[in-house]
Amino acid sequence: MPNQEVIKHTLDLLETMEEGMDYVKAKLGELNIEGTVRVLTDLITAFTEVEKSIYPMMEKLPENQILEKADKLRTDFDMMVKEYEASKGQKAYEIMQFTLEPSFKNWKQELENTLKSYTIS
Repeated sequence: MPNQEVIKHTLDLLETMEEGMDYVKAKLGELNIEGTVRVLTDLITAFTEVEKSIYPMMEKLPENQILEKADKLRTDFDMMVKEYEASKGQKAYEIMQFTLEPSFKNWKQELENTLKSYTIS
């Protein structure tokens, strides 16, 4: 059985990540690129931590698309970082709204759908 404590912390972290995504999107909407760099870095770190904590229990989980959705989200984080480096975030809001945010939501939903049944009621 997957580790319930790890799952609970993962689900909590997903909520915090969502708040971070909302913050980055709001700041990008205000054209405050500098105000988003640290939070975006924290989001990427949190994503990596979730992957590291979930990966060992993947074979114990029911069939899911967590890995595929994580790959897409990783690619989209990379796209966002490259945008920051290349043009100082001029297209960052567009990438956030149409690419990164939907990828994050799909990944988060897949994790929640797969993991919630393992949490203690």
